Amino acid sequence: MSAGGHRARRVAGAALTWALGGFVFALLGAAVLPLTLGMHTYSVRSGSMTPTIDTGDLVVARTISPTEAGIGDIVMFKDPEGGDRLISHRVRAVHQRHGRSFFVTRGDANTGFERWNVRDDGTIGEIVYRVPKLGFVLGRISSGPGRIGLVVIPAVVLLALGLARIWRPRRPEGARHP
Repeated sequence: MSAGGHRARRVAGAALTWALGGFVFALLGAAVLPLTLGMHTYSVRSGSMTPTIDTGDLVVARTISPTEAGIGDIVMFKDPEGGDRLISHRVRAVHQRHGRSFFVTRGDANTGFERWNVRDDGTIGEIVYRVPKLGFVLGRISSGPGRIGLVVIPAVVLLALGLARIWRPRRPEGARHP
């Protein structure tokens, strides 16, 4: 292959690497930057809000007062039937009385409603935006093997690059690149 062909491949490879790196950086920024602003990220595990929010999407929620929620908002709340499971559904009705907010919510893909309430001085989450399918990726990274891979794979790549640099034959001084 000619010197021009090698150079073109290097430029194309560098451009592809920068584009892929920029894409990954933007996705991770969309997931991590909200944390610095006091928001929270969650991976969606059910299709109850399909097509608005799909299984595997990453949703970003901000904390709001129950009195701020309105009809049509997508809010996040603890399962009214107990447990620590969080549910994200659309507000269908809300009423305030005696220092409590009473909600009727339903997932866009569901036929049943949830009825729950929270003190007006409490908090709930409001979904600000979603990143499609990023929840699947972050779910894998947060697993045991994913965390190991996040450390081991970059370490092995850096080791290989370092060894290649050490073992690469040196060019004589004054030699030019092809």
